[in-house]
Amino acid sequence: MRIATWNVNSIKARLPTVLEVLDAINCDVVCLQEIKCETNAFPYMELEERGWNCEVLGQKSYNGV
Repeated sequence: MRIATWNVNSIKARLPTVLEVLDAINCDVVCLQEIKCETNAFPYMELEERGWNCEVLGQKSYNGV
């Protein structure tokens, strides 16, 4: 089993790059941090069309250390 983790620093701003990388890598599980969007705003459809199952917990905003 291959697992990858990635701090994307805004899934919406980097969605084309995220999709390109996910298509290119051979991983079973990918954990995306710092998605910077609420759960209902996550681009589920774009990832699920490529065969990924998504579990998301987004937050409205968080600014801290």
